[in-house]
This record gives sequence, structure tokens and C-alpha cells, in this order.
Amino acid sequence: MKKNRALTLLVSSIFILSAVGCSSMTPAASTTNAPVKIIASEDYPSYGSVDALSERANTIVKGNVIQTRVQALDDMAQANSSAPNDINAAESAVNEQVSFDKIYTIYTVQVTDSYKGRYTAGDQIEVKQLGGQLGNTEIVNDDSVKLIPTKDYVLFLETYEDTPASLLNTVQSLYVIKPASKSNQPSEHSASDVIISANPENDLTLSLSELQQIKDEQSNP
Repeated sequence: MKKNRALTLLVSSIFILSAVGCSSMTPAASTTNAPVKIIASEDYPSYGSVDALSERANTIVKGNVIQTRVQALDDMAQANSSAPNDINAAESAVNEQVSFDKIYTIYTVQVTDSYKGRYTAGDQIEVKQLGGQLGNTEIVNDDSVKLIPTKDYVLFLETYEDTPASLLNTVQSLYVIKPASKSNQPSEHSASDVIISANPENDLTLSLSELQQIKDEQSNP
């Protein structure tokens, strides 16, 4: 899944960059140190329920961002006959291994609770999102939601051995924990924390009870 997704993004980026090169910005783009902006999008599978989402994720954690950096990661993709073929770059890559760098924003997340996977409270996990700027090259990914250090998140992730983890998709896999409002009256009970989607396009809702159920299922398989 990871390799196919990476190839699709490369082709998309080349296509859009080529289109920019044919526009009125061509003279500026030909300058050695001129800024280059690539508009990218990602194509992920969607999930019909939180159960399906949690079953697919191999790691589900709650945490907050303690560090952010931008880095070019080297992805390897095996092109095949099912790859997009609407541009010459894709056609020439058929059945050949293609190496390319993409710019990612990488978040270091401090885990405060774990619902699935090998991480525990106190651990740190790196999560990457396509997009960011290095030098004069910028990749803009309108599909992703930036993680803010002041917020607590629940993340549904796919982890890898040799690269930071990724959200299962950009819409359904990231949630924000809104702290419960505390009452000034000792006799009144404080409300519970509320979980909302970080992406307004998400059609799934996540509750504290569902997270606890996921955690219980992992503890008692």
C-alpha cells in the first residue's frame, strides 16, 4: 500500500509541475534559484466505520506534538502496468524501480495513552505528512491537517520499520480531544472530554467509550 501510494504522488507532482512550467510563470521557473511550488494530493482508502478504521490501523495512540521538522524522505516505488499512464514519466517507469525524494513534515508525538500497538504512555512516535518547504522547493498538500503542539490528538496510524508512521488517511484518522469544561460549583459534575474530528470532512464520529473498547480488546484478545 505504501509503495503504490508513493508512486501515485510522484506522478501527480510531476504532472502539476509540468503544467506550471507551461504557464506564464515559465521564465521565473527557469531561473536557477527561483521558488518551486508543487501542489500535491493523496489518494487513500476510506472506511465505513470506526471499527473498520481501528481494525486497519496497527497503532492507535493519544498524544501531543512536542517537535516538528521538515525533511526530504527517499521513497522507493515499484512501477507496474497498473500505475497512472497519462504522462510520459509514468509510461517510462513501467516495470522499473523509481527512486525519488518528497518533502514531508514530520511530527514527534509524545504518547499519553495507547489503545492499539506497541507504544505506551511516555513513548515518542514520529508521524509524517506530505508537504512542507526545503530551500526553494515547497510541496503544498491541501488534504492534510497541520498538527498543533497545544492540542491533544488521537491518531490512527500505520507504522513502518524504516520511516515515520502515516495516518491511515487524511480525513478519518486524526481527532482532537477537547478538555472537559470544569464547573465552578463543587456540587456539579464536570463534563467529559469531547472528541472531534480534526478534518471537517470526516463522516465518522469517535467517542471515549469506543476508544476504551478498542483498548480492552487489545488487552483481552
